[in-house]
Amino acid sequence: MPEYSEQDLKYATELREEIHKNALARVKAVYPDADHVVDEYPADAYFQEVWDYPGQWYTVVGTPPGTGGKKELTEAIVRQTLEYYRNKGTARSDDGFYRLIAEYPDIVCEYRLVDSDDRNADSLGVFPYRGVDSHRIALECAFRELSEDGGKWSYDTKNARCKKLGSKALFAPTGSDNWLNYRKAFLCPPHGTSYTDRDFDRVNAVLFPGGTECLEVYRWTTDWSDYFDEGHEWWGALCLTVYDKTLERFVVITASATD
Repeated sequence: MPEYSEQDLKYATELREEIHKNALARVKAVYPDADHVVDEYPADAYFQEVWDYPGQWYTVVGTPPGTGGKKELTEAIVRQTLEYYRNKGTARSDDGFYRLIAEYPDIVCEYRLVDSDDRNADSLGVFPYRGVDSHRIALECAFRELSEDGGKWSYDTKNARCKKLGSKALFAPTGSDNWLNYRKAFLCPPHGTSYTDRDFDRVNAVLFPGGTECLEVYRWTTDWSDYFDEGHEWWGALCLTVYDKTLERFVVITASATD
């Protein structure tokens, strides 16, 4: 084992603690009582041996070999930790997300969360997970909630058609598609907003703490409910279901507005 100086170990420990702090903040949005993260790498693994001028090996502080950079390692630790707490049976609370989204009163997007702990999820057939069929039932759950919350929308999810999207397409730039995508719905409502890409990223870091690799996304047509009528006038309408495999949770994202 190489010999590392006390200063090197100090820098490595600080890097590891920074990554753990960022990962734990994202985990706590789902499991508020979480008090640690799962990281298989000790502090002395946070070094890399680099061959450099004038032809010798140097030891530099960095993420463990093969883990990618700070972002990739943080997301991997978040996924591992979420799985740990889920398997442990820790009670989940979505209050963290709802508290955060309350800070954005001007957004047009609406969010409905459906997970395996919901009292009606199993009876409605969302879980155990069965691919696109579960996505459709999660959509039904979301619109049932919208109606119960006073929306009184008519809807028939049996007539909804869907297309699977790549997980990264969920966060595509506003002008990258001919249809109303998620980022555009969040940032460019017809009445305008002061929110920025940083706000969009902040919300989704809490909503999808495990990153994009564990997401399965479907985009749905919007001709099966009068909820979308206003958006059909000109601005657009959006309906997405996103299954987070790490959390065993669906997020239903909808948007429809006019000026």
